[in-house]
Amino acid sequence: MEMIVLLLAISCLIFLSVKVKLHPFFTLLTVSFIYGLLSHLSFIQILKLVKEAMGSAVSSLGLIVLVGTVTGGLLEISGATDVIAKKIVALTGKKLSPIGLALTGLLVSIPVFCSSAFILLAPLAKKMSKEAHINYMVMIIALSMGCLIPTTFIPPTPGPLAAMDILSLNMGKVMFISLIFGLVLILVVFGCAKWLGHKYPYPTDNLKESDETNRQPKFGFGFAISPIIVPVFLIMLKTFLIGSINSHTFYYAILETLGTTEIALIIGLLLALSLCWQNKKDASVWQFDGVFGQSLQAGAQILIIICAGSGFGAVLQATDLKDVLANLLVGSSLGLLTPFLIGVIFRTAIGSITVSLMTATSIIAPIIPAMGYDGFIGTTLIFLACASGAFMVFHGNDDMFWSVTTAADLDSKLAYKVLPIASIIISLTSFILVCILAKILL
Repeated sequence: MEMIVLLLAISCLIFLSVKVKLHPFFTLLTVSFIYGLLSHLSFIQILKLVKEAMGSAVSSLGLIVLVGTVTGGLLEISGATDVIAKKIVALTGKKLSPIGLALTGLLVSIPVFCSSAFILLAPLAKKMSKEAHINYMVMIIALSMGCLIPTTFIPPTPGPLAAMDILSLNMGKVMFISLIFGLVLILVVFGCAKWLGHKYPYPTDNLKESDETNRQPKFGFGFAISPIIVPVFLIMLKTFLIGSINSHTFYYAILETLGTTEIALIIGLLLALSLCWQNKKDASVWQFDGVFGQSLQAGAQILIIICAGSGFGAVLQATDLKDVLANLLVGSSLGLLTPFLIGVIFRTAIGSITVSLMTATSIIAPIIPAMGYDGFIGTTLIFLACASGAFMVFHGNDDMFWSVTTAADLDSKLAYKVLPIASIIISLTSFILVCILAKILL
């Protein structure tokens, strides 16, 4: 019965998004209440779960999303996205420019939440599309999948980090392995983006150009990319060095402050604003009807959609769904296919990569010795199998899905044709790579 209710909820989600074209915020709220009521939760219980989850999302992501959106707007209006796009296209060539964009997404998403990373880099994707004469849909797929790879495979992002703890794996070693694994998957992302982008092209009529792109920027690539790279550097510096510094020292306080995600992104915003000054933009950029105001309007809409997605996820997790899904596969003896399928089912049903990885590894951890995959290599393969499953299926119960559709101004009907298929291809390819590694290493 729980599975029937789940399928009904997902079907309702797709119907309201694609056919009715209801705003994602109200779509997710509606489906949350439908699923919760059919799962025997009271109306008040559902309301409480949704409100708490939305409050938590605003607390943890609100400032990040809004600052990231404004920074993206400043990068676009200052001409920085033009400079970065031309440099990446010059380095990779026009044909391989989606790889450069996907790698940029991968790098930024290691310290920054994947939704925020996509929002920050979406203007760059549009500029690179124009510069390389490649349909914008190719760039959307390359960037979104590139941003999702660290969230799924590479610690210290939350999901993989939690999985490391549950499986008692060394984070440093696994980070090195998963980083190489993620770089290999970028090639798959490239092929997938090219195929799907040409099969389902982005309507060129929907592309909106900035009003301020006609002036020649007066800065080089280093300055142009600094609002992106400096925050990433500060956050990673804190992540890897904070544990080796005495907590009572001045250096610790500075590192802890500057490496905090929100503060690092605010520094990036100020750098982006300085690029506007260098390019002699007028002071209206920070006014209510300037770039600040316009970007905050877009950012606020993205944020409320993320909040509604978090509410839906909270309702899903409050039911018996996790126990039902766990019982389906925990007793099976399918080798690496078991952790992969557990990851697939939880990701498709619940939406959250972090929750999917935590739940899948928690279920599989006690039976790893019985499966014959104990030891560092075997347990790492279990993690990669879980993560491969947790990449599939990327659809409307994940707030990142709505971040992509909103930030890229992508019609939800078109998004449902492209993004889930891309995630399935990458997930299956990833699992095949894990099986090949198992044959070689074990």
